[in-house]
Amino acid sequence: MPRINMILAFRFRSSTERASILLETMDFDALFLGFPENLGESLNLYRLGIISEEELWNDYICMTGLSDPFANSLRYRLEPLIKKLPLIGHDHDFDIYGFEDFQYHIRLRGFAEQQLLLEFKSRATGKINPDEWRALLREELETTKLLEEKIVNNLQEKGAKHNNSVFICAGLVNNIKRKLSPIFDVKVICLERYWKSPLEVLKTLFILKGFDNIPDDTVKLCIKQHLKYLDYILLYDNIDTAHEAWVRELKPYMIQKRLD
Repeated sequence: MPRINMILAFRFRSSTERASILLETMDFDALFLGFPENLGESLNLYRLGIISEEELWNDYICMTGLSDPFANSLRYRLEPLIKKLPLIGHDHDFDIYGFEDFQYHIRLRGFAEQQLLLEFKSRATGKINPDEWRALLREELETTKLLEEKIVNNLQEKGAKHNNSVFICAGLVNNIKRKLSPIFDVKVICLERYWKSPLEVLKTLFILKGFDNIPDDTVKLCIKQHLKYLDYILLYDNIDTAHEAWVRELKPYMIQKRLD
């Protein structure tokens, strides 16, 4: 039975650094990364030294049509791993695959823009409209659910061609693991303890209990805490240090207790 190691590397550069260090110690013949599947050829050309890192990211921007700020955010997070790929390739040969649809990356930009507008509106008016936040997050999570099916199909199709694959992901993997387990030996590797941000807590509540089963007061509480979380991001140089400071000072488990 082919094997898939699923490495949880959350939405921080430091998480990607930990994953890249672990990757150097692993034996694998396929690597699945959170890029559009159409970018697989460019990723392999980069690993072989045929194109530069700058050319790789230019290919990504041309494919998705994303502006530099959105592409740079992904680049900042994944850069430690991307820089390691040519070095790892000297030790043994492997294929690289993107497991996402490029349209998903375009949709993410749209969600980010809508979220920025809601954040600005909430700050400017001092009021939080739970219906607007519920509608935005419903659309985002439903899109993510469709992506999950795409990821599973890609892993089933391409992973079956290899004996030992590594899948690096940043989100929830329980459903993906369950769907892959009948045909793969699946192992989940979590490299760190992770405290969810207030917005991630709200998304999790929607997933577990349904969009219409979460009271408006709970939605407002999560968004209020989310706006405070954004203050930390503005205060610090990067999201890694901002999140660490938020965890250290606010103890986010208190949010969950208040929600309970």
